[in-house]
Formats: sequence, structure tokens, C-alpha cells
Amino acid sequence: MSKVLTGLAAVTAVLAFLAMPAAGATDGSAGAGLWPSTFQATPTDCGSFSRDANNFCTIDDNGSVELGVKFTSSKAVNVTGVRIYRVDPGAVTGSLWTADGTLLAGPAAFSGSTTNAWQDVTFSAPVAIAPGQTYIASYFAPDAQYAFQYDFFTSSSYTAGPITALQSIAGDGNGVYCYAGGSCTFPTDTFRDINYWVTPLWAYPFTGFFQPVANVGWNGAKAGSAIPVKFSLGGDQGLDILEAGYPTATQIACPNSSTAIEPMDATATASTSGLTYDAVAGQYVYVWKTSNAWAGRCYRFELGLNDDTSHTFDVQFR
Repeated sequence: MSKVLTGLAAVTAVLAFLAMPAAGATDGSAGAGLWPSTFQATPTDCGSFSRDANNFCTIDDNGSVELGVKFTSSKAVNVTGVRIYRVDPGAVTGSLWTADGTLLAGPAAFSGSTTNAWQDVTFSAPVAIAPGQTYIASYFAPDAQYAFQYDFFTSSSYTAGPITALQSIAGDGNGVYCYAGGSCTFPTDTFRDINYWVTPLWAYPFTGFFQPVANVGWNGAKAGSAIPVKFSLGGDQGLDILEAGYPTATQIACPNSSTAIEPMDATATASTSGLTYDAVAGQYVYVWKTSNAWAGRCYRFELGLNDDTSHTFDVQFR
């Protein structure tokens, strides 16, 4: 039984000629986090410590420290890396753990030494996580310089998308740390339910488009046809998967006459565009209703998802 998304933003045609990366390309985002990379803190009590220009409380502590956050997911997604508000200019690394201390990914090195800014690191391979299980995303600050907020997890959890940073409860606090010395690498200690401004980066397990779309090279279709855009996200993730304003269709320069065009043989019967989930095939289907006026033109279809990734393919219309 298919579910239909209503009120979906219509596909737009933007008459702009752009450079043409390979079809199926992504926007380069590692995924979405609990806090976006533009987030600025709200001024809070920093105690005897200082506050930087972005309102984050910061500390220059002794030694080195591993700082983390406990979280769960409501969906079966991938953790692709870690985002932190970085204060330490040293050799900072990010990791992903199970609740009992098994290292799932990392340590992965953050690049450069930029401080007082958000920074992402991507793992060498995404890690599939299960709904309802507890995990820890952490980072190592070799000079123990870091941002923090007291009492962040004392009275509530914090949710963005499918990811929830857990509320502290008696005997199981959130905002975990471990001063790196001896055998200590896995953060388990807590103090004042501190948020250390570290978040996992998550993304759907998108593996490419299915036929009739070719992921590599150019597709060909009849103008005015309805194209079934099929893809998988590793199961039914609901119909709220699209970024606001997506999908879009943008006019681009057509290829030269010697370029191979892969014809789309399958089309759908539809008067409007829309998204459904086919539970039997385990696929999403977005019916892209194209315009008769597009004959002789070329367009890039962009599927923007709410995990901050986007996926594209190019079509020459006849």
C-alpha cells in the first residue's frame, strides 16, 4: 500500500546555465547534526570561565580529555561523522562508540587548527545504527580546550531530526568525559550535565537511483512525460524525508552531439508530481511531471533530503 505525500513543493524550473558535474553527485555534506554549523549559543552562566564571540563558554583545562554526548535515533540511519564546536587547536579527533564502550568508528582527525568555530570530520565509512539503541559521539581535545554549557541535559533531552541527545537521569548522566591518562579513552564520567557541543552527523543510506534513471551520464526523456524517480533509504523512513523546497529542476547546458544518452523507457501516468513509498519494493517513488515546453532543453533534477544531502541526475528532453 503506497503512502502519498500531500502539499509537496512543486518542482521549479530555474533558467540558469550551470557547470555540469557527473550525474548522481551529492552536495558534499557529511550529513545533519543536532546543531547546524551556523549555530550560535545563547549566553549562559560560564562560572569563572570566559565566553567567546559566539557566546560559547570556553575553558582551557589541564592535560587532555575525551568529551562526548549520549544519543539515540528514532530511525535506522547511518552515522557518517562528528561535528564539534572546536576550541582546541591541537590534533583533535572524533569517534563513535556503543553504550558499553565498543569503538565503532574513528578516531578520525579533524583538519587544520581553526578554533572557535564548528567543524566536521567524516569517518572512512558510514556506520549503520539501530533505532532505540544508545550510542556516544565524542572527540579528543589534546590540550583540554573546549566549549561547554552547564546543566544542558538536566531537565530535558534535545532532538533534531531522528537523533535525540538524552536527558540526564540519576546514575546515568549525559555530557560525558574522560581525562586521557592511563587506559582512559572511553568517556563515562559526568559533571553538571554539561553539553560539550559535540554531535553525531547522520544521513540516510542512499545508494543511488533505480531504473529508469541512469546514475552515471545523461538520461533522455520525452518532454511532458512523468518520470518515476525511484530510490531507497534503507526502509520506510516516513514521507517527511525531503528538504523544504525540494525536489527542484534547473535548466542546464545540453551536452554535445557526440555524448551518449541513456533513454528512459519507463514513464508514469500522472498529472502532478508527488512522493510515495512502495513497501513491497522497499523504494520511494517521486513522480516528476515534466513540461512539454522542455523539448530540446536539458535539466538537472535535484533530490534534497532533510539529512542535508542532495542527489542529482541530468536529462536531455526531446
